[in-house]
Amino acid sequence: MPNNNNTNKEPSKLKEEGKMSFVEHFSELRKRIIYVFIAIVICMGFSWHLSYKAINIIETPLEKPTYITYFAGYAKKIIKKKVPYVYYSFGLNKTPRKFQKHILHYSKPLEPFFMQVKVSLILGLMIAFPFILFEFWQFIKPGLLKKERMYLLPFLFFGTLFFISGVIFMVFYIWPAVINFSLSYQSPNLSPLINLTHYINFALRLGLIFGLIFELPLVSALFSLAGILKPNFLKKYRKYALLISLIIAAFHADIVTMFFIAVPLYSMYEISIIISSFIWRFKKRDGLTA
Repeated sequence: MPNNNNTNKEPSKLKEEGKMSFVEHFSELRKRIIYVFIAIVICMGFSWHLSYKAINIIETPLEKPTYITYFAGYAKKIIKKKVPYVYYSFGLNKTPRKFQKHILHYSKPLEPFFMQVKVSLILGLMIAFPFILFEFWQFIKPGLLKKERMYLLPFLFFGTLFFISGVIFMVFYIWPAVINFSLSYQSPNLSPLINLTHYINFALRLGLIFGLIFELPLVSALFSLAGILKPNFLKKYRKYALLISLIIAAFHADIVTMFFIAVPLYSMYEISIIISSFIWRFKKRDGLTA
């Protein structure tokens, strides 16, 4: 009889222990989510004042000449000196139009406030991102092998670094070129009336795209280390990568934006080939490949 009672209690005890294990796991997840939420709220509050600076940077191409203007002037001088026929044939000798300052317009009550909230939220997420990754790391670390921990932590760090680099590249190099081209269409009969929401949303969308584009070499490195991706495969499908880059860029309507997205996107593909080749060369040297 005692043995029967023990055997009857053991399954229920195991079930209870399993239930407690699940509850503890869920409690840990909830704790991490709460920490992340608090961090985002704090960083969003901190970034409220930074949002003014961020919006001013995005507005810069509307307020003053950018590097595109100075680069165009320098290029004209080189063309005039080296190939004067081209300089005069294409009308490059004409006096360039004087830069005209533009302002953003809004048509709805509280529209500027909500746009500032949106920008503050994006900045808050970017500032809190290292902490978010740390909490994610702390949650999954107990279930990882030692080798997996060794690869995952650098991947999270460099993933953040590359994403932010892509956003910075877009803001300071791509964005001025896109806006400069857009403003070049103005004439006595055509004047831009730029909406605040459309302008900021377009900038945020391009920032996200370039952040993701800059992740491609890191993804290539990760798959190459895992033995899944080989440089010969990437080289074989170069033309398809170019086609896909153009298709992805084509979703952004105008030809100039398409160009400024397609070129960096395909460039990252070529960089991925170089990184993959470099990794496989070391793997062969160390005898890690078949």
